[in-house]
Amino acid sequence: MGSAMSSNILIALSGSISAYKIADVVSELAKQGHSVQCIATPSALKFITPLVLETLSGRPVRSALFGPEIAGTEHIELARWADLLVVAPATANTIARLALGLADDLITTVALATEASILIAPAMNTVMWENTVVQQHATTLAGRGIAFIAPAAGVLACGEEGVGKLAPVETIVAAINNACGGTTQDLAGTTVLITAGPTTSPIDAVRYITNHSTGRMGAAMAEEALRRGAAVRYVLGIDKGVVRPTPPRRGAERLTLVEVHTAEEMAAAAMGFLPEVDGVIATAAVLDYCMAAPAARKLKRASAATTLNMVPSVDVLKTLRQAASGQWFLAFAAETDDVEANGLAKLRAKDVDFLFANPVAATGKTSQTGFAVLTNGGILFSRLGEPITLPVMSKPDLARRLWDLIT
Repeated sequence: MGSAMSSNILIALSGSISAYKIADVVSELAKQGHSVQCIATPSALKFITPLVLETLSGRPVRSALFGPEIAGTEHIELARWADLLVVAPATANTIARLALGLADDLITTVALATEASILIAPAMNTVMWENTVVQQHATTLAGRGIAFIAPAAGVLACGEEGVGKLAPVETIVAAINNACGGTTQDLAGTTVLITAGPTTSPIDAVRYITNHSTGRMGAAMAEEALRRGAAVRYVLGIDKGVVRPTPPRRGAERLTLVEVHTAEEMAAAAMGFLPEVDGVIATAAVLDYCMAAPAARKLKRASAATTLNMVPSVDVLKTLRQAASGQWFLAFAAETDDVEANGLAKLRAKDVDFLFANPVAATGKTSQTGFAVLTNGGILFSRLGEPITLPVMSKPDLARRLWDLIT
């Protein structure tokens, strides 16, 4: 990795015992040349003193919205100063308030006022982290383009064991540097085409068929490519809850985004970009079947069983591969079983250079990998090399690993 660009890092601490670890984060960032400012909730300052953070950052810790020495616009000044807002540690309470858009303390007010990217590093008991409402809030925030630094597994402060520990200091620092554009510019001058999200197929005037894809993995691949200097042509299948990529600063002008619905629309848009790109990343979850003849009007409910006449939809990846003229290809495959065998078979059948296969949950089950979750993991196959197993990690972290391996 290259050295990071110097940035203004605003670190927001909330009330977790792991707040003391942020001293090492501040120290390391300062050594790397970043300007660091800390803000905190009153409960966070029960676990670490302002003096420690002020000594390491060289700036006073802010924690109140009002007071004799506080200007009425201080939250705006902090929001504009920051190149990156890092909420670490982030408690369940703080995550909830951020998700709901509350503005009742300095952290939430700054978060609403800033145009900077936001990173969240959760820290809490395993049961709290896995609670449905906390995961819903995390999904809401991720859908707004806010990145999460996944909590680690281990023995928690309460003595229990599980996922919920604040991520290691080196992981947090690396995520901050990546978010600030601290990655190498190894893709400068490269243009990539990324397909992402679900496709849909109308049944009638009001109903349609789709799948569980949110496009989050594709967004992570695009964001990492933009950080590394690439231009990205992004074809996104849209549906409720789909995630769009959030470009890093100075990266928006290199992103071209086209939204589509059906597999046919996706193929047409992607084919239009193909001649100008160096490589293709196919993360989209394209429907294999579509309605033969969608009804022009709403189909009325009937008491008898109904059969839908479905035919194979266009194979977007195959269409692109057959029309390619020297571009490299990375495909994705979501499998419910026999991930290795099915992944290797698809690599050969699609005739691509790389294929990442990951397990997804069977009906009625849950999984840390695949659709509508913040994490992913699986096996990277390549035409010329041995398979590489990648453990479960956040999707942004996986995107970085995949780009490292294919470039």
